[in-house]
Formats: sequence, C-alpha cells, structure tokens
Amino acid sequence: MKRALIASVIGVALAVAAYAGVFYTTTAPSRAELCCAAPELAWLTNEFKLDDAQVARVSALHAAYLAKAKERCRRMMALNASLRAMMAETGEITPEIEKGMNEIAQLRGECQREMFHHFVEVSHAMAPEEGRRYLTWALDQTLPCRSASNSVCPLMTQ
Repeated sequence: MKRALIASVIGVALAVAAYAGVFYTTTAPSRAELCCAAPELAWLTNEFKLDDAQVARVSALHAAYLAKAKERCRRMMALNASLRAMMAETGEITPEIEKGMNEIAQLRGECQREMFHHFVEVSHAMAPEEGRRYLTWALDQTLPCRSASNSVCPLMTQ
C-alpha cells in the first residue's frame, strides 16, 4: 500500500514536471517577445520579416502615432464624459447634446483617418510584398464587415 502511494506521488510529480517543461519550452518565444521594449512590435517584426532598419522606422512611426493617439483618446474621454453628464441631466436630446454627439463623431472620424494614415506609413516602411500583406491584415482587423453574410457583422445577418 505504501509503495503504491509513493509510486503514485512520484508519477504525479513526474507528470507535473514534464508538463511544466513542455509548457515553458513551447511558450519561450512568446514570453521573450513580451519582455522587449515594445512587445506589439515584436510580433510585427517576426510576422512581416522586418530587418533592423525597418524595425527602427516602424518603431519611430509607432511612437509618433501613439503620442497623438493618446491625446485623441484623452479628448474622446472628455467629450464622452460631458455627453454622459448632459444626457443624465436632461434625459432628452437637446441641441447642445446633438452638438456634442457631432463633435464625438468628428473626432472618431479623425481617429480613423489618422489610424489609416499610420497603416499606410507602416506598410511603406516594409518590403513591398510584406507591406501589402500588412495593409490587408490591418484593414481586415479594423474594417471586418465586408458583406451582410459576414459572421463578424451579426446585426447585418439578422
């Protein structure tokens, strides 16, 4: 009985050790990417086969875009808070609320325009074929609805 218990404990310990070894070995590349300065660019570098000069250019574009995007997000949050407060106060769609809604829509359009400009700039920093592939991927991520039958567009299919 004692031998069976010891054998079971050793078996479980070996199974856990084997699982941990396989887990850490197979996830090492992903964990290494997360430890770099810009993990979101590590994936991009590997997926689109960027050389050092391309990585430097994309990193600079990314940093410049993020700085402007943070400011747009700050403005969007302020507009949203203002609109929420006005709606909570009145419970109606007033001309002032409509103006606020239009400002938010305009800022969303600005955000999308800047994002697409960024995608194009990044695609131009890559080799031509990889740049085309990146641009297709980026647009698929941000404009997923292509048709009414697209499963990503559930409202269109009802």
